[in-house]
Amino acid sequence: MHLLQRDEFIKASPAIQIQGNITHLQRRAWNVLLANAYEELPNKEMHRVSVAELSEKLGFNSRNQEHLKDMLKALTECIVEWNTLGKDKNQVWGVASLLASAEIEKGICTYAFAPHLRLKLYNPRVYAKLNLRLQNRFSDRHALILWELCFDYFDSARDQGETPFIPLEKFRELMGVDGDVYPAYKTLNQCVIKPALKEINALTNFFVEVEQKREGRKIAFLKFKISRLKELLSVEPSVEPTQESLFPDIEELPALANALVQAGVARREAVSIAHQEWKAVDAEVSMEAYQDFEAYVQEKIGLAKQATGVKNIGGFIIQAIRENYQDPAFQAQLAERKQKEQDGMLDALESETVEKRNALLRQAVRTDPELLVAAVEKIGSHIVRKRLEDYASLEEAYRDGGMVAAELNAILAEEFCVELLAPVYEAYEAEKARILNS
Repeated sequence: MHLLQRDEFIKASPAIQIQGNITHLQRRAWNVLLANAYEELPNKEMHRVSVAELSEKLGFNSRNQEHLKDMLKALTECIVEWNTLGKDKNQVWGVASLLASAEIEKGICTYAFAPHLRLKLYNPRVYAKLNLRLQNRFSDRHALILWELCFDYFDSARDQGETPFIPLEKFRELMGVDGDVYPAYKTLNQCVIKPALKEINALTNFFVEVEQKREGRKIAFLKFKISRLKELLSVEPSVEPTQESLFPDIEELPALANALVQAGVARREAVSIAHQEWKAVDAEVSMEAYQDFEAYVQEKIGLAKQATGVKNIGGFIIQAIRENYQDPAFQAQLAERKQKEQDGMLDALESETVEKRNALLRQAVRTDPELLVAAVEKIGSHIVRKRLEDYASLEEAYRDGGMVAAELNAILAEEFCVELLAPVYEAYEAEKARILNS
């Protein structure tokens, strides 16, 4: 199974410390291509992924293959330089294109990495674990680049980490910012660093801050510190879950939380919603319309799948749950299901009432056999009278429980045992009303 089917994957430091002006979408695309190829890297030079699957993992719906071709072309033209910050003291310096080649045919994209880079990507001496789903939530490409760089230095044992002091020009290269763009540090800080830090701290379960170091009067070096935030279920969650393992054990989540995570909701928020159930809903909801809270949530997930132009699917689902967005098609299905359930309950109630009626009538006939004689006189159906002739006695015909007995019970109920059966019919009408109003 390709890693494209999983949320997290190992990414080597060489792949993280990319230099060059790579766009946000291109960087995300390369992450997806790397994850898809990861298990094959030692044994295969060429890797395959469907164009549809690639588009889905990138979080956009596009049939514009020209756009995809331009993106792949740009990846073959972009350079990755490994060990740029000297993180791995035992590793030599190297350089290669992000992609060596790519080809699209019949909806399938085949691609390859340069030989030097391919082996390093599979068995990196230093690596970080990154989240494919999380990368789609970043809208700022500098935020994604900085997030990858910071998480590369995160120590899970200490719940914190820090980069070395990075020369300002090297930082510009890593961010893909040319020297003539934002030449003054004040502008670079205002337009690149601060927005990136703000987005990282808003979308992840970590806090990243920058430390500056001067040479003379000018800021010449930057260091970034990263620390994990404590997770408190009592606080309303709003950030992405931590990335503690390569393969998050989502099987241990409650079924509802698992469904929300798979739909794109952050793990922490999914757990909170599953725990709160109806308390997570702000809007007025007629709970009787839904079989349970899970059915309510599934409607919102279905709405998200149908929605177009939604950048944050997880946020859309959470808002839909809180404000009770409704899907007309799903509501129609709910109404149909409710009608079927209601009809079934009414059928069962009617059958139960007939059984109670017949039991009381049999008891009445045993007590007063003359009731049958009186009822026979009221039979108007020629077919029933003809059938009655097949029996040796009236009592035998009644005990047989066939057409004759049914006709006799109807006559007894309507004309001779009305008072006896009144409580049964009253209970029937009360229960019927409850079912219809539920």
